[in-house]
Amino acid sequence: MKASTRVGLALALLLSALALTGFTWSAAQSQAMLRVNPRTLEIRPGRQASFDLEVLQVSGLYGAEIHIAFDPQLLEVVDAEPSEEGVQIEPGTFPSPDFLVRNAADNEAGTIDYAVTQLPPSQPGDGEGTVARVTFRAKATGTSRIQIDQFLLADYEGGGISAIAQHGQVTVENSSTRTLVTAIGIAALVLIGGGIGFVITRRK
Repeated sequence: MKASTRVGLALALLLSALALTGFTWSAAQSQAMLRVNPRTLEIRPGRQASFDLEVLQVSGLYGAEIHIAFDPQLLEVVDAEPSEEGVQIEPGTFPSPDFLVRNAADNEAGTIDYAVTQLPPSQPGDGEGTVARVTFRAKATGTSRIQIDQFLLADYEGGGISAIAQHGQVTVENSSTRTLVTAIGIAALVLIGGGIGFVITRRK
């Protein structure tokens, strides 16, 4: 399924869920931020590491839809629900995952589609919190951007909440490579220090 089709399907499902709770679309209201936290991760091939999708400085949050892209040559999403079909990420608590509209990771395409909404009598949320958690397993060395391609934050009335996105980055690095680079750096410092000492000694 193409990325645009997935986006359209997830959005349609979210709108359907919001309609069930009496949502009507209105103008954007407040400023907020959706971010990848931590912003940078460093892991070794074969190891796992997690980051959170967090919302900050939000007012009246009731639903969210997020679409993320990563490099499938370097990373793969670890399934948070092995007993269920497909690959899922771990739901957060902000907004409360009363109804998961969509929760799907595609490790071949390098995409994550996640949409969630609260349902009555849940109250809208203010402040900050974790929308979801993603755990990656490193496959090969390199650097992958964790790109928030598209997202929607919605209030109780269905209005879009104005927000900015802060992307992330994962670097996969062999420990042997890091050790070699460190050893070369130390050796260079020793040689430079020794050379300076030799020059000073000869000048005396």
